[in-house]
Amino acid sequence: MKKVVIVGAGAGGGLVASKIRSKTDRDQVEITVIDSIGRTDFQPSYPMVSIGLKRPSEIGVPFENFSKTGIKPIKATVKSVNGDERVVKTDKGDIAYDELILSPGAKVENEKLPNSETIGHFWDLGHSLELRKKLMNLKEGKIVIGVTSTIYKCPPVPWEMAMLLDNMYRNLGIRNKIEIKVVHWASKPMAMFGPVISDPVTKWTEEANIEGNYNFEFDKIDPEKKRIVSKKGDEESYDFAILAPPHSVPDFVKDSENLLSQRGWLDANADTFRPRKYDDIYGLGDAIAPTLGIGMAGVFAHFQADTVASFVLNDLDGIYPPFAYNKVGLCASDMGGTGWISYCDFSGKIRDNKVPFPDCGVLGSGPLFKLAHSIYEKYFLGAVYGGWIR
Repeated sequence: MKKVVIVGAGAGGGLVASKIRSKTDRDQVEITVIDSIGRTDFQPSYPMVSIGLKRPSEIGVPFENFSKTGIKPIKATVKSVNGDERVVKTDKGDIAYDELILSPGAKVENEKLPNSETIGHFWDLGHSLELRKKLMNLKEGKIVIGVTSTIYKCPPVPWEMAMLLDNMYRNLGIRNKIEIKVVHWASKPMAMFGPVISDPVTKWTEEANIEGNYNFEFDKIDPEKKRIVSKKGDEESYDFAILAPPHSVPDFVKDSENLLSQRGWLDANADTFRPRKYDDIYGLGDAIAPTLGIGMAGVFAHFQADTVASFVLNDLDGIYPPFAYNKVGLCASDMGGTGWISYCDFSGKIRDNKVPFPDCGVLGSGPLFKLAHSIYEKYFLGAVYGGWIR
């Protein structure tokens, strides 16, 4: 029996597991998913959790449900990968493989943010729940939303969160007592996606009285004086700060020269998604995003899963021909009082990282488009678990 091992149960690993399972017999291919958290979340809904619009049970599924579709879930932490011996070493024991798919996501370094009642974030589920309590207790003052590096999950989310907070505090009747400001390294709202995206978002944030401090590269935060300092020495004061913690490559990748790319992340290419040394290992998702020169987003992992699954299926029996990676990213955003669906084609940017931004467009915007976010959330979780398994 062939053994397919997948590290990570999220947008990349979870989807590729289901796609391979749907095309293989259970008595011929054993599929194992290793995940340190033990659940699959629709991470774009973390901001909704942090402001009380969603409960954890609405945006995630325990990955034990994989067993209902003939996939073996193992909650464990990967310590290392021995590509020569085809063994994944975990804190629960060694697991052998014939085909290995690595989709571990990015490591969110929470310990690098000060432990303070006036600082929070929503880049994982636990901190989203903590942030909800802090935001509901805030009745007046200045909220600053920022990022600690150029690499973080979901590039548009600082502005989405600002719009969600604007809507929340308006509904609470205290928006006039709350100042909301985005502090970011970009030159203007969502500038990294070009004017087709940036211009409408700039207009929306201005109409919502959301201020911005741009070209601001984070250097450090002083929790005692409640100020954020840029690399140029500029300062931004706050009463409450929402900051994306630093993101890094998982330790087992960092410690393996055979898995590490020249950019310091998981090695893979946009054609086969294999690292340079191995033809039976594949990488996808947030851990390869900096290697490819794109942002970290579940939609990228979704399309990458299609291609990776096609390559693995071809490796297993040669019946299913591999197909090319769809380099278009779709984004369904709920921004409080409005919503929108946008898309970006990253083909040019992946070919040449000097290309300033991808080819983007807006499919529609307005209050009705708020529903697109929730629809995609349900579709995603259903796709991972082979149906509407809750």
